[in-house]
Amino acid sequence: MADETFVSWLALDDDKIIGTSGVSFVEKPPYFGCPNGNIGLVSSVFVEKDYRRKGIAKHLLSKIADAAKQYGCCSLQITASDIGVLLYTDFGFKVNNNFMFYNL
Repeated sequence: MADETFVSWLALDDDKIIGTSGVSFVEKPPYFGCPNGNIGLVSSVFVEKDYRRKGIAKHLLSKIADAAKQYGCCSLQITASDIGVLLYTDFGFKVNNNFMFYNL
């Protein structure tokens, strides 16, 4: 995106897309855990089934984490699928059972 508030990556096998990831940078009011209010919202990490368990998703997450650090984010947040929870917790994400949402 032109304003650099969203960045994404593709994982390729030759010219075939085998994985995707992205992160949006948002500002919230500052709070105790994040004095500058900058957070990264991970918009999914996906790897084709035949390519899973080869470190591709962790590599994509590393790209996200590096970009978020450069942007000045205090944390990354994601709403994970049941399958994704293992990947994210293995990477170092913490589960927060209080996360809630309201559909409009």
